[in-house]
Amino acid sequence: MSLEDAVLVNRTLAGDRTAFEALVAGHLRRAQALARVVVRDAAAVDDVMQEAFIRAYDRLGTLGEPAHFPAWLGTIVRNEAVTWLRRNARRAHSLDGAQTRSLEPLAPEPLEPDPRLASLAAARASLSPAYRDIIALKYEADLDYLQIAETLGLSVANVEKRLYRARQALIKSMTENP
Repeated sequence: MSLEDAVLVNRTLAGDRTAFEALVAGHLRRAQALARVVVRDAAAVDDVMQEAFIRAYDRLGTLGEPAHFPAWLGTIVRNEAVTWLRRNARRAHSLDGAQTRSLEPLAPEPLEPDPRLASLAAARASLSPAYRDIIALKYEADLDYLQIAETLGLSVANVEKRLYRARQALIKSMTENP
């Protein structure tokens, strides 16, 4: 898709708004998945996406290599998601420290907690952010290796290595802390 992306970027820079719409359509799912991984609030994903695509459109001229659009967009989405978290963390802890907004999980809590799921959640929380993100993109967002590579700006081989290491770390944590 990088050649197609490069053509669309160049057309957008030449003033073709429909080309940017095609870029958005082609990368929306991956960008949403990345935003979901960072903000963990399904309602906030749309806000993050809107800001990210506005920023991408405004700064498209700064993109050095048009074929690198997916990784460049991924950086913008991550930055916008982190900005959203910071902005809402300040709101959440207003004057008296009263919680005005809580971050909602993406999936509802099960009615009867499964101890294996609790163990998995604890093991996942112990992972480094890079491993947590790659696990979330693979298993929550259901992206394939190429899509994860484009989203994170990595090679497919690096994605495979990180996923392998993240899975090993999960297994180790779960066996050490059952």
